[in-house]
Amino acid sequence: MNFFGHDHLSGFRRIDRIGSYPTAAWADQESFHLKDAFLWSWHKGSRVSTINDWLQIQIGGPQDVKKKRPKGQNRIKSTKYTLITFLPQNLLEQFRRIANFYFLVMTIISLLIDSPVSPMTSLLPLVFVIAVTAAKQGYEDILRYRTDNVVNSSPVTVIRDGKEAIIKSEDVISGDLVVVERDCDVPCDLVLLRSTDPHGKCFITTANLDGESNLKTLMVPRDLPTVDLQDMHKLGMIECESPTTDLYSFNGKIELKGGEGRILPLSAENVLLRGSRVKNTECVIGCAVYTGMISKLQLNSRLTRNKNASSETYINRFLIVILVALIAIVTLLYFLKRYNELFVIPKLTYLGDATDSYSVKQFLQDYLSFLILFNYLIPISLYVTIELQRVIGSWFMEWDIELYEKETDQPCVVNTSNLNEELGQINILFSDKTGTLTKNEMNFQQCSIAGQKFLFKTTRLEDEETKALLDINKFNANQRVFFQALSICHTVQVASGSLEEADAGNTKREPLAAIKTGPPEMYSISDITEESHNASQQSELNVSHTIDNSVSGHPNGSNSTATSSDVNPLLVSDDSYGVERRKRPVVVKRSPNFARSNRMHNSPNATATAIDLNVNQTDLNGALNGVENTPNFRPISLQFRRSTSEKDLQQSWEPQNGQAPGHRRAHSYGAPNAYLTSPIAVSSPPTNVLFRSTSTTSRESYAAPTFTRQPTILVRAESQRRKNEIRDFIFTLDYQASSPDEKALVEACANLGMVYTGDDDETLRVRIVPPHMDYKRPFAKPKEETFQRLHVLEFTSDRKRMSVIVRDTEGRKWIYTKGAESYVFPLCANSSADLVSKTDSHISDFARLGLRTLAIARRLIAEEEYQDFLVELAQANSSLENRKQLSEECYAKIESNLDLLGATAVEDALQDDVADTLVSLQAAGIKIWVLTGDKVETALNIALSCGHIPPDAKKYFIIDCKNREEMLLHLNALDREIIFGIGQECALLIDGKSLGVALAEASSEFRDVAVKCTAVLCCRLSPLQKSEVVSLIKSSNENYNTASIGDGANDVSMIQEAHVGIGIMGREGRQAARCADFAFAKFCMLKRLLLVHGHYHSVRLSLLVLYFFYKNIVFMGIMFLFQFHTLFSSSSVYDSLFLTLYNVIYTSLPILFIAISEKPYTEDKLMRTPQLYKKNTDNKQLHWPYFLMWVLFAIYHSVIIFYFAFCLFSFNNVILNYGQTVAFSCFGTLLMWTVVVVVNLKLWLESMYLSYWYIFTIIISILGFVVTTVIYNVINLDYDTDIYWAYNNLLASLPVWLWILLTCVACLVPDYTIRMLQRALNIKSFSIFPGKQRKLKMREKFESTYL
Repeated sequence: MNFFGHDHLSGFRRIDRIGSYPTAAWADQESFHLKDAFLWSWHKGSRVSTINDWLQIQIGGPQDVKKKRPKGQNRIKSTKYTLITFLPQNLLEQFRRIANFYFLVMTIISLLIDSPVSPMTSLLPLVFVIAVTAAKQGYEDILRYRTDNVVNSSPVTVIRDGKEAIIKSEDVISGDLVVVERDCDVPCDLVLLRSTDPHGKCFITTANLDGESNLKTLMVPRDLPTVDLQDMHKLGMIECESPTTDLYSFNGKIELKGGEGRILPLSAENVLLRGSRVKNTECVIGCAVYTGMISKLQLNSRLTRNKNASSETYINRFLIVILVALIAIVTLLYFLKRYNELFVIPKLTYLGDATDSYSVKQFLQDYLSFLILFNYLIPISLYVTIELQRVIGSWFMEWDIELYEKETDQPCVVNTSNLNEELGQINILFSDKTGTLTKNEMNFQQCSIAGQKFLFKTTRLEDEETKALLDINKFNANQRVFFQALSICHTVQVASGSLEEADAGNTKREPLAAIKTGPPEMYSISDITEESHNASQQSELNVSHTIDNSVSGHPNGSNSTATSSDVNPLLVSDDSYGVERRKRPVVVKRSPNFARSNRMHNSPNATATAIDLNVNQTDLNGALNGVENTPNFRPISLQFRRSTSEKDLQQSWEPQNGQAPGHRRAHSYGAPNAYLTSPIAVSSPPTNVLFRSTSTTSRESYAAPTFTRQPTILVRAESQRRKNEIRDFIFTLDYQASSPDEKALVEACANLGMVYTGDDDETLRVRIVPPHMDYKRPFAKPKEETFQRLHVLEFTSDRKRMSVIVRDTEGRKWIYTKGAESYVFPLCANSSADLVSKTDSHISDFARLGLRTLAIARRLIAEEEYQDFLVELAQANSSLENRKQLSEECYAKIESNLDLLGATAVEDALQDDVADTLVSLQAAGIKIWVLTGDKVETALNIALSCGHIPPDAKKYFIIDCKNREEMLLHLNALDREIIFGIGQECALLIDGKSLGVALAEASSEFRDVAVKCTAVLCCRLSPLQKSEVVSLIKSSNENYNTASIGDGANDVSMIQEAHVGIGIMGREGRQAARCADFAFAKFCMLKRLLLVHGHYHSVRLSLLVLYFFYKNIVFMGIMFLFQFHTLFSSSSVYDSLFLTLYNVIYTSLPILFIAISEKPYTEDKLMRTPQLYKKNTDNKQLHWPYFLMWVLFAIYHSVIIFYFAFCLFSFNNVILNYGQTVAFSCFGTLLMWTVVVVVNLKLWLESMYLSYWYIFTIIISILGFVVTTVIYNVINLDYDTDIYWAYNNLLASLPVWLWILLTCVACLVPDYTIRMLQRALNIKSFSIFPGKQRKLKMREKFESTYL
């Protein structure tokens, strides 16, 4: 809770040229704080002004040292309340609920009139409910306040007036020069001005912004002059657009001071956004532009709409019915009272003369007295009990060990507890594919080169036609050019820092005997067995690792033991090469243009770690350096240490606790047994022998090498050793890519022998290493190719491709393009038409196998054309308007007349148990729609392999539909297929273009037909289309309950739109998980979440709601019957104490306990029998038949209790032990005692899961009534009714105990009998009630029969 109420906007000043304060157009579209931020006028603060809605920010902040800098400008605030607004705002929110507002009105009325009961009977329960709810919400807000304080109070290093200072994050103002170090979060939106990277680059991750965990590259503005840190605040002025929610756009410029007055353009590649994290760059300096609540992160963190469970609709309906019944009862009793006053009382002379006049005041007194008397028909504690049940239920989900992933230490997270029961009501599930159904782990599988198809075999290519194995030595020109393109057409970064570090081995590695670093399943040579059909020869090469620690004084470890050059050409030092290399030290890294202060110190001892490998037939010896000494200085003056990339970016397959995880297959379509059946236990293979399954239909993606034990196949030990060495080296380089596809392609090139070793001053280096050679022969020194990267034409969602322009060693300029085939093929020259046709056919084959495809092309660029491109690109970059459009037009000109090289096919492995999960959910009656951006063929194959589309289902395709008429033809044909194909499942597949037509021109028709399909697969969708599809289904008259599940930022809109949003904490970041209502680590956990927790929460809430109405009807039913025997005098049969404590103490604990522990079926049975999920969908147990049955039982119980007591007191009221008649106070007390016992026993009878603790709560509730009443009745209070010693007399009476026993049996025998008959005869409840759903089914059956 923000108890300080600080305004984060106080540092802004908006000045217009004409002196007015117009509201910007963007401000109308953003949240309210944006308007406040720029309409706020403040005479102090940083130099932030606007000209034509553009902000002007002085680099370095305000220059007037006399003015005090404002504080709190960068403060973030996620709290709902402040200390002042908490009480009024919270009360306003709570009294919007009908029950709370009703009791507030009743309390006010009871204070204004001569109430028949004490006003405290309404006031105390109301105060209790309001206080509990307010305490819960206040506590949650305090937690948010504390979280905000952690962020706002975090230290930030800034440079003010040329001096270093450490301030709180909340005190950063626009214009401040902020220093951000490696692995630190950016505190506000910054324009990048300086980087320790020699080339002005900055590498960041933006998982907190867009959910993508891949590395992104930012640049210092081109041609920015290098000045000392003391003079950076004199650089000039930044002019930029007002902040918007778009994370990927930024328009601005820097106006440099000085004689030249140059203007440098600024774009999104020059801006570090708040929430991003600096990686692989030691330190950067940026100028703050957007701070606090107007940073792009906060603008994208607006509160979404509140989601309400569908059960609340039924609760509101029940409340309305009870309210109408209340009004009817009060009105009936009022007219009966008036009748008695007019016609009955005058005949009773002993009551005196009747009053002649009747005023409006008397009418209000009589009518409102009855209203006060029966106000307990509305269960005031219902809402607070539901809130407690939901919160505790959410804890149970978070504590569920089955929803916890040990590998990542990630439990289930519940962000919205008021949707717990909605998990049991899902009709349609919308799912993303990549990262949700699949792991987002890419493995290169196949490729098409110059019209020929090849399969990737770890370090070789296999020709699909001839089955010949080709290594890099046998590549022809086309194949070399193709993989050369893959090795340089990318933006991959080498995280190890330099090739020398990789050559030295993994830095700071633990002793190899203790920890196996690298991928799982790393076999030693002794693990391989060679077999022949003539003789069985076994050659064992035992590999042992010996670690020898030594100290190297050279930063790069050059003084360590020399590396054996005949082991691995990847590990050969390149000092003898003619190419000059830039040496990047391990410990100290500093940019030549990053000027430091005079307080710099040199590290007294800079060390590096190296692994020295000497291999013979039996031994592998290594040396490891592990001594370091790190100074501890301030950020400006310290010497930067580079930590190893293994620590920074832990790989998903990196061993935990010293043990490598087991091998997991990356499945694809074509192996039915791999998906839809449980794993079959196999016997352990003999020692040192590796087996592969004999199935020939299953295709494995590369995860770890496996071998077939057949006499005709020889497994060469040296080949396996070479594969391990290459894999070790790739692991040491630690590629960081902007997409997993890009990383998979670069790693595939490295495995084949074209190893990308990093970029040095935009010089791309590719080391050519033949991977298959005799291990006994000395290796030749590897060849290295270099390319000068001139430009990178970035990938965008509109372009669907990326390109690089490079210059080779001969001075020729080439453009290499990689992207979706639908965008690359149109750019190819006419001379490539035949090749395009062949490649397109191969791409279709790849897609049918469920593989992700990219097309590769290139061409030579003439010098004149390149110069024209430079001029146009410079003009586009200098433009402040339509910069993006002009740049893309410039890109399109040079990306033309390309020569097609081929295509790649990459597999995305399926999630664990995804098929079992989808099949179970479909058996539970949940229809599954997969919404993906992949092409139809790829998505179809994945859908078939994971069980989304049943194998025997009819598949109907709607592709490239252009208008409404075509769409209606398709939908009519599909509808006929569904109707006349009775009993056969049907699946619909539609692409993004056709779906756009359906959503725009035939939305209702598409919705009505699509929901009839067993499965729906929507391909090539944008994030906006995903949310539109969910919104369309929600608009149906059938009131479908929808759920969306995804793992990336592109799924956020779909997740927020659905009734229930579910996020997977996967490889694409946590944005989806944060925006979702529920989040967990694996897709397979969805089965347990819905089938177990969803079922339980639905049953529990239904029981809780129905029981609350039941017990209050029993309570007030007795009051209603009592009025007929008191001349409708509006007298209460209960003491005020009973009215006050009935819902708070006497009946609250057992229902709360069973509402969090009820289990009609065991967890195993729910998991094994998904069909049980259907019993609760559509809130079946909250339908009118169930409600009316509980009401009938309540009326019956109230009649039995009242008239049993009435008869006892009427026929013979001498029931006390000392032979005296009982007083009237004993009558009400006896009724109350019986009600408490009966309603608690009724709950016991309705419960399925009986535990000792539950029985204990029932006993405690009954004893609670006994104890409170005993204490109350021994105190002689003249407050309400006089029950002094009445209850003690009843306790001492044996007839009273017998009467209570008889009454309880009479009440509960019918309940028990009906329950046992239903179980014994297997009678389906309420089958005689037609109901809405049954009518719909009868109508559908009629239409399907007679159409």
